[in-house]
Amino acid sequence: MIVSLTHEHDLDGLGSQAIIRRYFNLSSENRNNEIIYYFADYTDFVKKINTILSTESIPSHLIISDIGFNDSFKEIFSNFKEAGNKGCQICWFDHHIVDESIKEEIRSIIHLYINDPEKCAAEIVKNYYLKNDKIASKIAEFARDTDFRTNRYDLASDLQSIIGYNRGAQKNKNKHKIVDLLSQGDFHNPWFTEQLSSLNEWLEEESTFSLNHAIIFPVESFGDLVVSWAKIGGGRITKILKQKYIGAKAFIGIDTRSKDVIIYSNFINCREFAREFEGGGHKERAGFKYPRIFKEIDVLNPSFIEDIKKIIRKFSH
Repeated sequence: MIVSLTHEHDLDGLGSQAIIRRYFNLSSENRNNEIIYYFADYTDFVKKINTILSTESIPSHLIISDIGFNDSFKEIFSNFKEAGNKGCQICWFDHHIVDESIKEEIRSIIHLYINDPEKCAAEIVKNYYLKNDKIASKIAEFARDTDFRTNRYDLASDLQSIIGYNRGAQKNKNKHKIVDLLSQGDFHNPWFTEQLSSLNEWLEEESTFSLNHAIIFPVESFGDLVVSWAKIGGGRITKILKQKYIGAKAFIGIDTRSKDVIIYSNFINCREFAREFEGGGHKERAGFKYPRIFKEIDVLNPSFIEDIKKIIRKFSH
């Protein structure tokens, strides 16, 4: 049994999983092995790993992709060691910023750990498993386009929207379908068109909602912070806010479906900011959780804003 655990939120995560799926489909040695998909983020990664490795049937392979690291993950290191001793080959492919000491510790515990911040996770996975495969290369190209926000491909943007539309455990069946279609190179399957038709109205409504509810908070010695929320991905909300509030220094988007918080800024180290809340990510974009974001429906908790402003000031010097 092969288990693939990836970042739920974006094309880089599901694209990585699709390349892994394609590799094992093409491999005569492993073609008949069952592949089980898991989806995670920073907030439930430890729980998912514990679930995978606490079963009686330990997988022969556990492949983690597009998940960075925060300090709470250290508690699973002993699980990794125990699983490795039982014959589970653990590989972890990532591109988030991780301290060198942590990288070395992870490498000493598992079979393989590759981290390259200059590439997206799908590119790293492709280079390892299917370097010269045209379909894997195209998946990686699309993933890079969305993850690095180069915005060259409308199709990549559409796929990202479809993935955002299908967040949450109740939509896992659809995420499985996305992974399988991508792994086959079926990028223009009619099912994708149906999904786009379903989500366009929803996306427009929620995008408008996020703009209508945006609030500007001046932060002393820094500049303006813009915060908003909607039933769409926090990353998408920050993009919307950034287009309208050009002079602002930081943007926070809250996905009210999952209470995930995304911060985007070119003026502070977002990863270090998110680590203050046991989150993580990239220098310009990172995610985290907060225990009580809203005081009541559509009313932000003042303590949430004060904590955000305090940490921004800490990292803006």
